[in-house]
Amino acid sequence: MRKKKSVWITLAVAIILFVVFSLLGRVIAPSWVPEDSQASVTLDSTDTSIAANGSTPLPIGTYDVKEETITVKLTDDVYINAIVRTPVAPTHPDAEHPRLPAQIPGCMFITGAGLAKATDVYGDIAWDMASTGVATVVPDKRMDTYTWQKRDYVGMAHDYEKTLDVLESWSHVDPNGVGLYAESEGTWITPIIASERSEVAFSILVSAPVFTPREQITYAMDDYFRVLNVPYPTNQITSRVTTLDMGSIGPDYADFDVSPYLAKQTQPTLFVYGTNDLSMPTIEAPQTARKLMADNGNSNTQVRYYKGANHQMRVGDAKANKDLPLADNFSRDISCFAQNAKASTTKGWETPRVAGDGQPWQASAVHTDLSSNGIGGGLIHSVPRLAVMQIGGLLLLILSVLLIPVLHAARRRHIRRENAMAQLAANASPDSVTTGNIIVKYDVMSKEARKRPGFAKGMAQRLWACSSATFATTLVWLGYIVYTVLGVFKLTANSTLMVVWQNGARVLVAICTIMLANLLVHWVGTDIKHRQNPFERPAVAGRGHILWICVYMLGIILCFVMFMYWDLFLI
Repeated sequence: MRKKKSVWITLAVAIILFVVFSLLGRVIAPSWVPEDSQASVTLDSTDTSIAANGSTPLPIGTYDVKEETITVKLTDDVYINAIVRTPVAPTHPDAEHPRLPAQIPGCMFITGAGLAKATDVYGDIAWDMASTGVATVVPDKRMDTYTWQKRDYVGMAHDYEKTLDVLESWSHVDPNGVGLYAESEGTWITPIIASERSEVAFSILVSAPVFTPREQITYAMDDYFRVLNVPYPTNQITSRVTTLDMGSIGPDYADFDVSPYLAKQTQPTLFVYGTNDLSMPTIEAPQTARKLMADNGNSNTQVRYYKGANHQMRVGDAKANKDLPLADNFSRDISCFAQNAKASTTKGWETPRVAGDGQPWQASAVHTDLSSNGIGGGLIHSVPRLAVMQIGGLLLLILSVLLIPVLHAARRRHIRRENAMAQLAANASPDSVTTGNIIVKYDVMSKEARKRPGFAKGMAQRLWACSSATFATTLVWLGYIVYTVLGVFKLTANSTLMVVWQNGARVLVAICTIMLANLLVHWVGTDIKHRQNPFERPAVAGRGHILWICVYMLGIILCFVMFMYWDLFLI
């Protein structure tokens, strides 16, 4: 009967703990959750072609192309390579291959995240543009100042300007007709250059996030979850990861805001997106940027959408693959824009401002106040604190295991000391005879045993069970986090596995809670018996064991705090 009562008490305590931990999780974790997008865009035309009034841009293939590699000095110690592609004047000009003008426009290409070598990017795009009469240069990205932790976009812009200087001074290139082309991360750099250098003729911003890196990555993660058909609440991991203050761990560029530079940009600007780009807010981004620029006096902006194109404007797969073909008419349109951008400032555009051969659709809404309000939502507000608590809980549990031999050694020394003291007491007893000595010693040892360092009966097993389950569950969950972050961005994560994995972790957390409840009930019950009857052992005795269990419980608490943070107590 007593055992059955204990089981019911344990279950009641487990339920109470589960409810309390669930409620605390709302305080500890960020309050932000993903939302469906209500954004929409009306296309003015399904024809994506671009031309200024009264102008006829030259088609791709009009000229042969000359390619050469040059060296650009960034600092006294840092040099990069750049590939220059220029149109070759036809030997016998005709209607299809007209004479090159004395000065031709130019375009510098800036790469997206991670991409470094000019030999690996833009070979087809830059060649196509050069064949229409636009000199192009693709520089290497400077990598000695570029890491996943630290990126200085203003500094990167100034580095790219050294290559821009070279192109502006190139033979037959109009120094006031050189523009910029950038993709993805590069579009955070281009507006810096354009806002600082008025001679820049145009900007082509392809797959531009517009919002801060934190806001964009939050959007991308949620959108990837949707594409992978991961159901709620599994996708709530997004806000847990992206709304943290990065602190000294980095990345230190998470809250870089390109808006002030866009606001100062006066050049004609083309925004380009693919309808199969899963990482960009393809509707909200250009709308936000164009409004910002218009509010500051620059209405010379255009938007183009390409059906089935991914983040790199290639078709056939949502994943990045430079071997995939470019979207139809993409190279044609950006080349036409580069040719006509300067003329558009006086003539205007003959073609529509917003066009696309495919209708864009945006599933997730961009949460735009993460940088100012959302960082640190909840008590765990930074990556360093999250790392300390998450790893700290595991390390404390490991430490508690490593300290067990120390406890055993201390206990053995204590028992030897008890034995010696009991023998002295027995020898000094007035009843010290052969049998009396043994009886006295036994009585003394019995009294000392109640104060001996150690745990009461049943405590050790429960301590082991609770720590083992908690440790294993924490590892299971960390494995899920790693799998999710890597698998989602590569679009290789299996949605069924993710759901089963997370729900399995929730079951394990429930088991951990029951084991913790069982430990606490037994602990409290044992101490109550000890207070009622001094002959009963306390749950924990001895300074060393008390110190050990403090370390142990702190590890358990930190792990449970992490369970709360990741919302594994969802009810």
